[in-house]
Amino acid sequence: MKNNKYLLFIAVMISLFITSSCSDLHEEILNEQDNESIITNNENAGMIVSPAYAYLRDLQSRSGVWLVLESVTDELCFPTRGSDWNSSNYRTLFTHEYDNKNSYIKNTWNSFMIGITRCNVALQYLAKLQQTETVKDYTNETLFIRALCMYNIMDCFGKFPMREASEIDYSTQPAILTRAQAYTKIEEDLKTIIPLLKEKGDVPYGRITKAAAQMLLAKLYLNNQVYTGTAPTFSDGTARWSEVITICDDIIKSGKYKLADDYWKLYLADNSVYSDQTETILPIVYDCTAGLKGIPWINITLHYNQKFNNYSNFWNGCCTTPTFLDTWDTTDPRYQDNRLKSQIGFNLGILIGQQYAADGSEILDRTKKPLLFTPDFSVQNSTETQGARVVKYAPDPTTTYTSASENDFQYYRLADVYLMRAEAKLRSNAAGALDDINAVREKRGVRSLTAAELNLEAVYNERGFEFYWDGPNRRNDMVRFNKYCPARYEKPETPVSQILLPVPLSAIEANPELAN
Repeated sequence: MKNNKYLLFIAVMISLFITSSCSDLHEEILNEQDNESIITNNENAGMIVSPAYAYLRDLQSRSGVWLVLESVTDELCFPTRGSDWNSSNYRTLFTHEYDNKNSYIKNTWNSFMIGITRCNVALQYLAKLQQTETVKDYTNETLFIRALCMYNIMDCFGKFPMREASEIDYSTQPAILTRAQAYTKIEEDLKTIIPLLKEKGDVPYGRITKAAAQMLLAKLYLNNQVYTGTAPTFSDGTARWSEVITICDDIIKSGKYKLADDYWKLYLADNSVYSDQTETILPIVYDCTAGLKGIPWINITLHYNQKFNNYSNFWNGCCTTPTFLDTWDTTDPRYQDNRLKSQIGFNLGILIGQQYAADGSEILDRTKKPLLFTPDFSVQNSTETQGARVVKYAPDPTTTYTSASENDFQYYRLADVYLMRAEAKLRSNAAGALDDINAVREKRGVRSLTAAELNLEAVYNERGFEFYWDGPNRRNDMVRFNKYCPARYEKPETPVSQILLPVPLSAIEANPELAN
């Protein structure tokens, strides 16, 4: 059980929603003054911000943010398998032929906008409370979550409607922030709250810390050439490598985090203690027993017949691609790990070739042939065994929650700080890039790179090895490294105009200025 204050106030809000929706249907006259007393009581500050914190779990959505940000990259595809997964919404994400009617892109846009709205509502009510240190802490944490939402929608869509928390006249149209305006807003907000946010250890695990906001600011600067260029390509914008290095220096030198000795322990079902003890900077907390259920990681990718223990419902969906597989040295421990194989039958990491049950027997597919995963697949028409599968977040072999997960999601980790700093040093010809990338590789049990092997391609690949299927990184990396547009396996060349995701038609209908 993840026993911390963050889960407590999330659970409070969940219980409020549950009791309001599942109680007996009888009329109860409520005194509005009583409700007012709840939201004006400083003791309820945690409850006020809990919807903003709860929003973070939507960043891992399999019908929105996570699915879209991974599906447009070389790390993940949902190929059509006969009548299964037969939707152009999946296929066009991977081929970059998406348009403003794609339902998953709409879900992603809506998610970011909902996040901003939840934060603004929390900020409105927090501003009315007595400004104690606790209230100020929650305010700054909420401002970070809002900045994260603004960053994601700016990165993916370029522009979006925005109101300040104090703007409560909803009869007026909100301002449309351009990418440049959004960048300035995000930077200003982060610079304001970073000196005020608490360090790790000063707030419970799961709460926003100074380092999380520093990481977001570092990512803003890391992609500055993309965000300030005349087109959304990595070409003629202004570089801010020195700022990236300075921020990463500060996080590393704080001594609050250390690189994990055991990579896969960060991804086990009960990973909270180890994550907190090592490198996790921004965990998104899950606990099935508290009703906080995560994405069904293995259900969406494993074959129907890979059943074990209580797990009996797999969907045979997404896979990774030969493009991504070709970057790997398969001796890298991040590629595969067998620690749970005797209990579940398959390895963690990349699954290729014949699949076995926990007792060692060969598994057959639905045509009674050996279940043999192949690297190749067809976006339009795959067989049920095509495509290498990925199990990044490990299942709990003994759980009864077989259509969910409770692994804390690794949104920001210290390894990213080292690799951001390595990239910034390499691009600016500063010393130390090789040391940074090798610091990560040595902890992962991989041989160190030589100076002759260090180049931008090596940094790009290392980020793939470290963060695959983690969600927020790959699309962002592909754009920055000029990998997004070139043709690759089962994807034609992408027009530059498709680098930014299309603003959904529903959003344009609500606010026609978004069409400009």
